[in-house]
Amino acid sequence: MLSTETQLQILARLTEEGCLLRARLLTETELKSLNARKIKWAIEGQVTIMGQDVTLCVGGDSNFPLCLPKIFLHPPNVLGFIPHVEADGYVCYLDSEGLLLNTEDPASIICDAISRAVDVLYAGVSGNNQYDFMNEFSAYWRRISSKTMLTFLPSDNVLRKIFVYTDDNKLELIADEISSIKAYFNTQGTGLNKLTRRTALYVPLQDSTLVIPPRPNQLWNIQDIKTIVRKNLSEDNRLRLAELGRKWKSSELVILGFPRQNQGITLVGLLFSGVAGGHPLLSGNAQNPPEPFQIQRCDRDYLLHRGGGQTQLDRSRVLVVGCGAVGGHIPLALAQAGIIHLTLVDPDVLQPENTFRHVLGKKGLFQPKVAALKEELESKYPYISVTTHHKYIQEAIREELVDLSGYDLAIFATGNHTVELYANHLLHQQVKSPITVFTWLEPYGIGGHALLTRPGKAGCFQCLFTSATDDTPLRNRAAFADYGQSFGKDDLGCGSLYTPYSALDAQRTATLAVQLALEGLTGREQGSPILSWKGNDANFQAAGFQVSLRHQMTPDQLDVSKYTYVNLQCPVCGK
Repeated sequence: MLSTETQLQILARLTEEGCLLRARLLTETELKSLNARKIKWAIEGQVTIMGQDVTLCVGGDSNFPLCLPKIFLHPPNVLGFIPHVEADGYVCYLDSEGLLLNTEDPASIICDAISRAVDVLYAGVSGNNQYDFMNEFSAYWRRISSKTMLTFLPSDNVLRKIFVYTDDNKLELIADEISSIKAYFNTQGTGLNKLTRRTALYVPLQDSTLVIPPRPNQLWNIQDIKTIVRKNLSEDNRLRLAELGRKWKSSELVILGFPRQNQGITLVGLLFSGVAGGHPLLSGNAQNPPEPFQIQRCDRDYLLHRGGGQTQLDRSRVLVVGCGAVGGHIPLALAQAGIIHLTLVDPDVLQPENTFRHVLGKKGLFQPKVAALKEELESKYPYISVTTHHKYIQEAIREELVDLSGYDLAIFATGNHTVELYANHLLHQQVKSPITVFTWLEPYGIGGHALLTRPGKAGCFQCLFTSATDDTPLRNRAAFADYGQSFGKDDLGCGSLYTPYSALDAQRTATLAVQLALEGLTGREQGSPILSWKGNDANFQAAGFQVSLRHQMTPDQLDVSKYTYVNLQCPVCGK
């Protein structure tokens, strides 16, 4: 908390610079009215908004100046009902996300905050920011409603009949059909089949809509709602409403869609009870005032967009081969990016010795890695569809469990170059094959790699191993470790050999692979590059090993040379 001396210094500065007229410190008694906002000190004064003198109160909680000060308009309604002023007068003047404050000069922070708050108030009184009401509609709606429904509706502009599904716990789920809810929960379980169902209407308003939100404790009446709908429906939706409104019940739920100027849509619910004489949006009336509901959107497009995923990837089918330390991270990252159709192939069972470098930790011990990852994915993310094959990829292909031509993207993270060269050959033989990424990690964290190959184009995994002469043995020309060394460690005897590297090394390599895969899948990368990250080689050399000449290249040199590996005489992809 600021000392009294500092508060007085800020007061003098505000007065000197004219930020607040007739400024004064609030007393302890006066501060009690701001307890809900945890204000520890505050200064009050006057500012002029379009010729009208109004009182602003600026104060801070115990975190100031590590955070923005809070500003209040007193009384809250002195300028009317305008955007960004809450019921207690709190003025939302600046988004603090990513903001950097000069904590050495708290007075400047406050002066700048007051200036920004005045700008917001001016825009509200002048009407310049009236469409902010639409952008912040859900915040205003929360003030008048405490009940919530979950919706799985796509945010489109088509007025239609929808359904409200209710479970035994009275949880209400809104969707076009039950399959949308099942997709969210990644299940076809009997529990969802026991939901009761009733009809409702989804009524999206057109893009030009401007509606002033209801004030606290002042919800619209039925005539207000009819007027809002009538003025803001498209002609097509007006006709649909007239058709669907011919049938009505004594209780009618309407989901209104308010377009946001910043893109997107805000959904709110209104329940009409005691309906008589027709549908309440048309000729009917309701015996009781409409009951407001908050609508929590759970539809796939909204959740993916909010989480930074890409909705255009939802139809892509992706094959992940190898679900170990590197490959275990890959399907999780793909799901977060927007991939919802995944096939996982791996023959291994998760053992205790993998605990600290596998993404599942001890959660999936003694289970097939593919099964444990499927459970993890479906418990974490909605709308995911995961197919698993607890087999080697060559077995899955031979048994026709996996058809490579059925995927848009394949990522191989087996660590077995022999098998991956075999898969690379198959991919380039087929008429239709997926974009493919091969990824692998080198020992002791000296680096990791990801190579993108496009069937039918030059540049493939075989290019790295193609020798200049027939008597030269195969070796990976991209390797950071010099050729001819063995890195396996054996802690428990025969059968326990492993390559030393950390979980962070595995995660970094998986991230590189997924980023490259998505660049290829979305068309932002049209070539067949190999990307590498280079780590510190101190532990590697301390263990008596030697790095290759490629490891001595700078990151810029590695980037510049990412296409030079291509061998035009490659027996797999070359001409």
